[in-house]
Amino acid sequence: MVTQKVNKQLLIPALFGFFIMGFCDIVAPITGSVIVNEFPAEQGGAVFFLPTMVFFWFLFLSVPISSLMNHIGRKSTAFIGYALTLAGLLLPLGMGDTPSLEWYYVAFGVLGLGNTFVQVSMNPLLATIVPAEKMTSYLTIGQVFRNTALMLVGPLVTCAVYLWGEGSVLAWHNILYIYAGFTLIGGLLLQCAHMPKSENKDRAASFADCFKLLRNKVVLISALGIACFIAADIGVNFVAGKLIDTSSSILTSTGFYICRIIGTLIGAWVLMRVSDVKYLRWNMALALLLCVVLFLWSNPVAVYAAMGFMGFAMSCVFATFYAAATKAEPEKANAVAGLMIMAISGGGVACPACGSIISMFDDRSQMGLLFVIVCVMYMLWASFKLKTENKNA
Repeated sequence: MVTQKVNKQLLIPALFGFFIMGFCDIVAPITGSVIVNEFPAEQGGAVFFLPTMVFFWFLFLSVPISSLMNHIGRKSTAFIGYALTLAGLLLPLGMGDTPSLEWYYVAFGVLGLGNTFVQVSMNPLLATIVPAEKMTSYLTIGQVFRNTALMLVGPLVTCAVYLWGEGSVLAWHNILYIYAGFTLIGGLLLQCAHMPKSENKDRAASFADCFKLLRNKVVLISALGIACFIAADIGVNFVAGKLIDTSSSILTSTGFYICRIIGTLIGAWVLMRVSDVKYLRWNMALALLLCVVLFLWSNPVAVYAAMGFMGFAMSCVFATFYAAATKAEPEKANAVAGLMIMAISGGGVACPACGSIISMFDDRSQMGLLFVIVCVMYMLWASFKLKTENKNA
C-alpha cells in the first residue's frame, strides 16, 4: 500500500485560504465595538444585523456552490471567493468620510458571499493534498491560521484609531487595505500552485442529501451544536466589546483568539488521550461559568480574563461536533460537510439576538450574554447526549 504524501506545493496556498476564511468573522467585533458608534442610537437595531449579511449565504448557497465546484474545480471556486472577498473588503472605502449603513450592508453581503465560496472549497482542497490519517492534524493547523486572522483585528483597529485619531470616525477602514492585500497574496499563491487532475471527482451533495441526514440523532445534535457554537462565538465577541466603554474594547477579541489558538494546539494533544465528547463537556462547563463571570462583573480585568479563558474553552468545539457527525454517517461525508457548512449560518442570528435583548433591558450590555448562555447550555447538554447516542449506536 502506497502512503499518500503531503503536497507541499499546495499546502501553503491551502492554509492561507484558512487565514482568509477568518475575514468574515471580523464583522461581529467591529460592528459591536466600532460601527455601532458611527450611527445614532435609534439605528442600533439595523446596525446589529450587519453580521447577518455575512452568514446569511451559508444557509442557502453552500450546497449550490458545492455543486458548482464539482464542475469548475476547487481552485476556480476559491478564486471566485477571493475576488468577491476582495470586493467586499474594498467597498466600504467608497463611502468616503460619511458612514453609510447601505454601503456596509452591501459590502458585508459581498464579503459573506465570497467567504462562502472560500469555505466550501478550502476543506476539500486540503483533503486532496494531505494523507487521510493526518487530515485532523492539518485541519487543526488550518484553524490556527483562521484564528490568527481574527486575532489581528483588535490590534489593527486600535493602531488605526491611534494613528488617525479617535475623531476620525472611519479611521478603522485603513485596515481593510491590509486584509485586501492578504487576499491578493492568497490568490497569487493559489495561481502559482498546480492542482492534481483528480480534484473534480468528488460527488457534490444536494439539499435533499444534507437534510436526510437530520434523521440521524447524532447528526442533528451535531448540526445544532455547530450552529450554537458559531452563534456563541460571534455573540460573546459582540457583547464583550460593549462591556468596556473605551476605544480599545475591541482588544477583548484579541485575547479571545490568542487563547483559542493556544487551546487548539493543546486540544490537539489532549484529544489523543481523552474522549473528544468528554473534553467538550469539560470545556462547555468552563464556558458556562465564564459567561456568569462576564454577566456579573464588567470591570476590564474581569472581562479580558474571562474572554481569554472563553477562547480556550471554545477552541475544539467545531472539530468535535464535525467529527461526531462524520463518524455517524461515514459513507456520506460530502453531505455531512454540506450540512455542517450550512449550520455556520447560525452565526447570523447572534448579533440581532444579542442587540435586541440589550435593547429590551435598557441598553444593559451584559444582558446580551443571555443568548450566549442558552447556546452554551445546549452544547453542554449535547456533550452528554452524544455520549448516550454513541453507546446506543
